[in-house]
Parts: sequence; C-alpha cells; structure tokens
Amino acid sequence: DAFPLNSSEWLDTDLDGLGNNADPDDDNDGYNDANDAFPLDNSEWLDTDLDGLGNNADPDDDNDGYNDANDAFPLNSSEWLDTDLDGLGNNADPDDDNDGYNDDDDAFPLNSSEWRDTDLDGIGNNADPDDDNDGHTDENDAFPLDSSEWLDTDLDGLGNNADLDDDNDGHTDESDAFPLDSSEWLDTDLDGVGNNADPDDDNDGVNDASDAFPLDATRSSEPTNSPSANGGSGGSLHWLLLMLSVIIVVRSKNRIG
Repeated sequence: DAFPLNSSEWLDTDLDGLGNNADPDDDNDGYNDANDAFPLDNSEWLDTDLDGLGNNADPDDDNDGYNDANDAFPLNSSEWLDTDLDGLGNNADPDDDNDGYNDDDDAFPLNSSEWRDTDLDGIGNNADPDDDNDGHTDENDAFPLDSSEWLDTDLDGLGNNADLDDDNDGHTDESDAFPLDSSEWLDTDLDGVGNNADPDDDNDGVNDASDAFPLDATRSSEPTNSPSANGGSGGSLHWLLLMLSVIIVVRSKNRIG
C-alpha cells in the first residue's frame, strides 16, 4: 500500500505522491485518465484501432493494412493515400491527382500530367507521339484522335478516307486521275501530267492550241477536201484522161514513122 494510513488510496503509479484515485493522470503522461486508453502506462495513451496495442507500439494504428510509415492518414482506416497532397484522401477525393479531370473520367487518376489514353496502349496522350495508334504521328495527323483518319487534303473537316472528293475539285475520287490535286482531274494520254498543265493532252505531237482534236491522238485537224481544192469533183479524172490521150498520140506517131 503506497498509502498505508489512507484508506482511500493504495496506489501511486506515477510516484507523484498523489494516489491514483485522486490523481487525474495516474501515469503522468500528460493525458488525463478519462481520455487515456492506457491510464497506467505512460508510454501509451491512444489505441485508434482498439486492438489492445497502443499507437506508439502499433505499426498500423488504424489497422487499414498500411503501416503508419506509409500511410498518409495513419489514424483514419478509410484513407491511406493523398496523391495530390491536398489534405483529402484519395478515397474521398474526386480528383486524386488534381489535374482537373475527375477520377471517373481520368485514364491516369494518379498522374497529374496525363488523363487520356485514346489508343489504350498504356501511354497517356501527352507523352504518346501517336495518340490514336494509326501509324501517323500526331504532328503529321490531321485527326490525331481518330485512328480511321489522318489526312484532310481539302481542309473541309472530313478525312480523306470518308471524303468522296478529297481535293474538293468537284470530281469524285473514283473518277479523278489526281484525287489529291484540286487543279487536275483528267490525264487523257496517261503521261502523269494532268490535262490542265499538259500542253499536248493526247500526246499526238500537236500542241492543244493547234490541235482541232486535242483529246484524240488519232487526228489533229479537219480532213482536206481534195476535189474542192482542185476546182471540182472531176479535176483529178480530167488530168488522168489528158495524160492517157497524150500517151496514145505519141505511140501512134511512132508506129507511122
């Protein structure tokens, strides 16, 4: 009995001369007994997870499976991580990385530098050189988030794969010899030079400016009307008969002589 002459006291845990019954802090740890989970143990006063092990000795005070050393909220069993260090645990925080995209809409909820992964290749769009994985890098892709399109020749907002007239020259691609060149659509002689730029569209050796049939390699001018050129339809026959008469006369004279 620490107080043999005092019937109301018998224990003085902290040896402060004040019996435990009267002493508001029996172990003199700075925590009144009423608020001390271990009133007779001055090395402990709190047992957050009520496992019988004081927090000072307990490696996981809130018993959430994360040791206190790695737990951003060691006394809160519902939280253990605070990625953006905003004081709000990730379980309660709608935007864990504080990148402006809620976790539900964020492909990388714990990475503030990424939030979208269009091609689902595990590389965020900010770091991915080809966001839609169509084989065309974003800097050369008119539609970097659409794997079915990468080129828009006429800049009409419709990708070439879907656009029926890629160069918007009024000629559909299937009937356009130069579907990506709005200044050309026809190549009559198939020489690789469009008719608009080709000086001889049919490649017959006569420039279009002098060719009555610039798209027909078999002819280049109107046929000449021979009878008219000789003064009438009988011109040629007349000269033939005249020459024949001369020959007959000459032969007759030779026989007489």
